[in-house]
Formats: sequence, structure tokens, C-alpha cells
Amino acid sequence: MREGPAKNMVKQKALRVLKQKRMYEQQRDNLSQQSFNMEQANYTIQSLKDIKTMVDAIRLGVKEMKKAYKHVKVDQIEDLQDKLEDMMEDANEIHEALGRSYGTPELDEDDLEAELDALGDELLADEESS
Repeated sequence: MREGPAKNMVKQKALRVLKQKRMYEQQRDNLSQQSFNMEQANYTIQSLKDIKTMVDAIRLGVKEMKKAYKHVKVDQIEDLQDKLEDMMEDANEIHEALGRSYGTPELDEDDLEAELDALGDELLADEESS
């Protein structure tokens, strides 16, 4: 365009449009930042709710464990273990008493081994002859 009032008017209009464009871009950026901030706040709130839920669950678990431990006495458990051990020893003594043999002659281990060897020799001799 040639210099003159028409060119100045178009230039003024273009400057106003550019100002509006920048103003809209700035508003868009502000709204985008505000939206991001709101999302961050919402995320933080949800995280805190989740943490509260976990803490409540842990608190409940501790409470239940305390209740359970009130019914469990270490001394009683040790007493029960001692009684069980005594009863097992008594049962072993009973089994030993019932397993005693009466009226059987004392056998010499050397004699038994010699007899076993003789039986083994007899089996070998039988196998060789057959």
C-alpha cells in the first residue's frame, strides 16, 4: 500500500487485532495455568483421602492386634509347651514300659552276627550248587 490515511487505518486495525490476539493468548495461558492448578489441588486432595484410608486401615489393624494379644499370654503359652513336653516324655516312658520283654534270654551280639554270617554262607552254597 501507498503511504496515506488508508494505510495508517489498516495499520491501526492490524495493531488492534494483534493486541487482541496477545490478550486472548494471555487469557488462554492464564486459564490453562488455573486449570492445571485445580487439577493439582484435586490430585492432592485425592492423595490425602487415600492416605487417610490407609492410616484408618492401619489403625484398625493395630486395634485388632491389641485385642488379640490381650487373649494371648506368653506365660500361658510357655506353660502349655512345658505341659506338652512333659506329656510327650510320659508317653515315651509308657511305650518303653510296654515294649519290655519278659522271660527272654539275653542274647550275645557276637553269637547273632556269627549265625547271620553262617546263614549267608549257606545261601551262597545253595546258589552255587543250583
